[in-house]
Amino acid sequence: MVRARVRGFRWVDLEAGRRIDDPAHACELLEMYVGPQGELGEERFQLTLCTPSALTEQLRHHPFLIGRHWLFVAELHPDKVTLWLSDRIAVLEALTWGELAEKIGRIGEWEFEDCTR
Repeated sequence: MVRARVRGFRWVDLEAGRRIDDPAHACELLEMYVGPQGELGEERFQLTLCTPSALTEQLRHHPFLIGRHWLFVAELHPDKVTLWLSDRIAVLEALTWGELAEKIGRIGEWEFEDCTR
């Protein structure tokens, strides 16, 4: 079985020194760099982290949002988010890196794709 290891995180929107003024009202892009344990190489995965109030604001400007790569949090604290994601990814496993990368790209599970084989 193949397992993943997070090699790093990049808070794209926060790189220029911008800070999260209100953790209860934030929407930020996060890149995760993840590769197979014990092997070289990594893939880039992106998530938008968003709080409920920031989502409400987003919907005022864009009445339709596709939430496939969004992660909703009550408050956005980057250190807590990256720790949670690292822990979540560390327990995933699959027969191949491709299958594991699909799971990482979804983070959550879906009944029809993640049923036991």
